[in-house]
Amino acid sequence: MVDNRREFSELFCANLSQTKHSPPNYCDKWLWNMSGSGTLSTKHLDPPRNASSRASSKTIIIIPGIFSECVAPWVTPFSADYADLRSQGHQIYVVPVSGRGSSLLNASIIQEKFEDLGDIASGAIVIAYSKGASDFMLAASRLESVSWRNRVSAFVSIAGTAGGSPIANHGSTAYRRLARKAPFRACSPQDGGGVQSLTYTEARNVADAFLENHPPFPSYSIAAVADDIPVTPFLRPFHSLLSRIDERNDGQVLLEDAVIPRSTVLGIFRADHWSIALPFAESTATEMKPLGINNDFPRGALIQSIVDYLDSPPLP
Repeated sequence: MVDNRREFSELFCANLSQTKHSPPNYCDKWLWNMSGSGTLSTKHLDPPRNASSRASSKTIIIIPGIFSECVAPWVTPFSADYADLRSQGHQIYVVPVSGRGSSLLNASIIQEKFEDLGDIASGAIVIAYSKGASDFMLAASRLESVSWRNRVSAFVSIAGTAGGSPIANHGSTAYRRLARKAPFRACSPQDGGGVQSLTYTEARNVADAFLENHPPFPSYSIAAVADDIPVTPFLRPFHSLLSRIDERNDGQVLLEDAVIPRSTVLGIFRADHWSIALPFAESTATEMKPLGINNDFPRGALIQSIVDYLDSPPLP
């Protein structure tokens, strides 16, 4: 793996400094354990970019994670930032994967979406959140993907499940409790294989197949760690369960399982599994208010930094 956290973090901090009411050293609040990746200076950042110097127009394909379909009527990954991205000329497409379906089912949905997009997907950045990373890796490993995988310019996993999660193996009780509380009216069980796809055996088989198939695009990993921040109440049982194994987790995935082998690591941030990508607190929907507790994270700066970074990544 390649550690580009220092380079990406400086870009993230520069973008964050442009946001309204950004206090001094605000960036440090979100960066988790930068030791070992070089000294990060936030005192001499590049001047703010204006619209003319922003990244060239991109096609951004978002692949949501497990249970994301259940809240899709109100919130999807980074949905609060779509308008800003579109104002810069970027095209945003959200793949309607099944929130409770297996990776195999969702790989077929991803295949259909890329076939529908056709040449629109040329040069696309795929940003896959949570189980969406496993779903995309499986889709890109199948023979059918030869029709579109050469169109992908980069694959970014955010709080992804490349290594699976112990919760899928041992947390069925906690998941049942979550199912009773969360708004699942919006998503059917489909084949019911969502949690099973995140077991160590299934998720790691998918990751192995992905690596063996030598995808023709670079892969990047962004992870979250919630060892010293407040976690949303819905994720606390999972965070507690995972912390018995390793405190470096986001409430759904261990840090080591969130990194794609042989990928470039762009960042590890202080956030829980939901706050890094899902803007529950920014939704005006009554249904989302309980999910918006401890949901603060500068997602706009993160998604903008991904686009800027991939427009001109540093030389190896």
